[in-house]
Amino acid sequence: MKPLARDVAVEVVVRWIIAAFVLVCASAAHAEPRRIVSLDYCADQFVLALADRDQIAALSRGSQRDDSYYRARSVGIRQTRGTLEEVLALRPDLIVRNWGGPWDAAQVYARFDVPVLQVGDTPDFASARADLLDAARVLGHAERGEALARDLDLRLARLSAHRSDRPVMYLSGGGAVAGSGTMMDAVINAAGGRNVRTEASWAVMPLERLIEAPPALIALGFFDSGRDRINAWSPSRHPALRRALAQARSVRLPPATIACEAWYAIDAAEAIAAALRET
Repeated sequence: MKPLARDVAVEVVVRWIIAAFVLVCASAAHAEPRRIVSLDYCADQFVLALADRDQIAALSRGSQRDDSYYRARSVGIRQTRGTLEEVLALRPDLIVRNWGGPWDAAQVYARFDVPVLQVGDTPDFASARADLLDAARVLGHAERGEALARDLDLRLARLSAHRSDRPVMYLSGGGAVAGSGTMMDAVINAAGGRNVRTEASWAVMPLERLIEAPPALIALGFFDSGRDRINAWSPSRHPALRRALAQARSVRLPPATIACEAWYAIDAAEAIAAALRET
């Protein structure tokens, strides 16, 4: 072979090797995780909605609670208590959490070269949508997140066409009322209502105020549920409040739709909107 031809051939081979190496590296960088471990039932919902079943090494022990939105999909999947020793024994390549595990989970698992995806704690549907899309990308199924986001957009648009601006209160079984800056505030607004509590965050509503000036609709969360039974001294168990609730227009929200701050809280917004139309 002539020197020039040989040099050209060598250059072609080197370029091919470099291109193949870059392709392999890119594929590895974007490879979907194969051993996902979820540390709490809010994180479970993201994993169950977005990941393939064979990607899941374990879910939390709360994955089959009655307020776990995708609990039907969790049947037959291994559960973990979420202790460091137990999780590491599962050889995870991705940890997904909302509140489960150590508070500094990202730093703890970084020592073992295991990345942590933090989900949830979103105060409105825009951030819940972004959270959904980010989780879908990390779990290797961006198209699933996009499909759920499109469904969310359509349902929000339908609700926005029928605003009533009527006063709505969200009252939990523990006696807490949702204020501005909370996901429940966003749910009420999406439903076309007006949250009666304009102050930020959560508070216990004075019983007298609720009895004397009840809103057009009271959205109830976790009443007559396991959580309600735990709160034996809650204001929600007061006989006067029970009588007021019996006389007021109310809607009981499915616990699974509001137990975690996520995109599927749109179900709760639709339930409130339907109740407002009937008042």
